[in-house]
Amino acid sequence: MKDILFKTKPRLILFGGFVSGFFFFLIMALFCLQVSNGEHKIIGYCFAGIFTFLSIVVLYQLFKIQTLKIYKTGILIEKYLLPKRRNLKLEEVKSIKQSEEKIRFYSGVNMFEKGFLFYNHKTTITLKDSEKFELISISEMDFYEFEKLFFKLKRGEGKIKKPKRHFSLFSYLLENGGSVLLILFINILNIGLLSEIIKKTIA
Repeated sequence: MKDILFKTKPRLILFGGFVSGFFFFLIMALFCLQVSNGEHKIIGYCFAGIFTFLSIVVLYQLFKIQTLKIYKTGILIEKYLLPKRRNLKLEEVKSIKQSEEKIRFYSGVNMFEKGFLFYNHKTTITLKDSEKFELISISEMDFYEFEKLFFKLKRGEGKIKKPKRHFSLFSYLLENGGSVLLILFINILNIGLLSEIIKKTIA
C-alpha cells in the first residue's frame, strides 16, 4: 500500500450539484407521471421521459468526477465513485497547472444584477510524451497543496511530511460557500416536490 501524502476532494459545486440535480430530475419525472391523466397523459409521459433522460445524463457526469492522490514516487488519477485509476510516475510528468474560466449561468435582468457566475477550475497534467489529463473537479485550495508537494518531490527534497489540514471540513465549506447555498436551494425544491408526491399518493 502506497503512503499517500495528499488526496484531493471533489469540488462541492460538482459533486453536490450533480447528486442534487439527479434527484431533482428524477423527482420531476415521478411528478409528471403522477399528474398524467386524461387527455394530458401523453404530454405528461413525454415530460417524464425528458426528465428521466436528464437524470441519467447528470448521473453519468457524476461518475466521471476524478480526484488526485500524490505519493512519494507518483500520482494517482482516480474516478471518485468507480474503481478506475491511472498511475503516473513522477518522472513521466512534464508539468501540472490550473486555469480558471468564468461561466455565466444567469446574466441578470438589468445593469444592477450581475447574475450567477460559476468558476470552472481546469487542472491539466501533461506527460513528457505529450499525453494530457484534464480534470475540472480540483479546487484551488487542493491544487495549491498538491502542486506544492509535487514540486518538492520533483526537487528531491528530504523527508516530506503530509500537509496538516486543520479544520479541513470548515475550510472545505468556506471555500465552497456559494455552492452550499445553491445546493441547499435545489434540495429544498427536492424535498418540497417529494412531499407533494407523497401526499397525493397517500390521499
